[in-house]
Amino acid sequence: MIPANRTTADTDRAASLMGVSKGTFTNTRRWEKLSARPISRPGAKTRFWDEEQLLAAVEEREIPLITPANPDEVFNVAVEDESVLGLLRGFLTGYFTGAGSSAPLIDGARIAPAAETGFERVEVFSVYAADEAPEAAEDAVVDVNVKLVAYNEKGAWPLNAQLRLEFAGGRWVVAALAREDEDDLFDLEEAYLLVPEDRRPTISTWRTYATSTNRKSERLTSIPEADTEVHGVKHWKRSTIANWDQHERFLQGEAKAGGRPAGSADRAPRRRTQPLLAQADERRAKLQELLAENPAITPAEAGAALGVSAERGRQLLNEAKAGAKK
Repeated sequence: MIPANRTTADTDRAASLMGVSKGTFTNTRRWEKLSARPISRPGAKTRFWDEEQLLAAVEEREIPLITPANPDEVFNVAVEDESVLGLLRGFLTGYFTGAGSSAPLIDGARIAPAAETGFERVEVFSVYAADEAPEAAEDAVVDVNVKLVAYNEKGAWPLNAQLRLEFAGGRWVVAALAREDEDDLFDLEEAYLLVPEDRRPTISTWRTYATSTNRKSERLTSIPEADTEVHGVKHWKRSTIANWDQHERFLQGEAKAGGRPAGSADRAPRRRTQPLLAQADERRAKLQELLAENPAITPAEAGAALGVSAERGRQLLNEAKAGAKK
């Protein structure tokens, strides 16, 4: 994933910064020695980096913060320190509601303006750190990933934010913020994973959707043209894929799941409806038990316990927590 408004550097640029030829850089795998990791998808034929991170790595400075493509793979250590959790609640509430925040910021903190304010309140569900839990020691630095839900008059909105915290002057302060953005860019394989699992086609079908020949017929499903090319690789914006999934795909050749003409009567008894409803009720009941035992349970943990995907686990968690507020 390429975070919005970032400049990328390809292999030529990386080799030049390290003072070696492209062949030497590639054949000796010099890129593995860089503390800045590629932001291109693992296994991608074309490898590229965030320019600012790459410069910091070459100059042996601290790597600036950007949101990773899959934060759940990077952040896997649960944070339970109440001083950290309290700081995050205060900062994110102020950030997303626009009500201001008493949360301390370090001098020069990189805090992008909120894409949308006007939320009424924010609820933090889980906080995970990368590599190890934060330790309250002077000059300690830790990156954390926060999953939260922001509420307004239209409903509940799941959000994700990544923050860098620094321990300075005897307390934790916010040093940087990165967050999901509608203009984040994804290659074809990454864009595929943006589609919720319960609506995701097979990968071979997805690749067929992306072929230009599909667009010659309005009756064949296709995804939109790529928004841009990065070093010769087609990329789509997060918003482009979300809009296609929610509004466009079913106007093409793909039929909506489950549907029949409104008002049509049953031709025969529904044999599977009741078992499916019972299964859904069982999952909701089990989720309530899980929440009672662990209010901070993550979507991935909920999904694994219920035998569903992490995305479905997130949906069920949001549904359960929204119901509890009523």
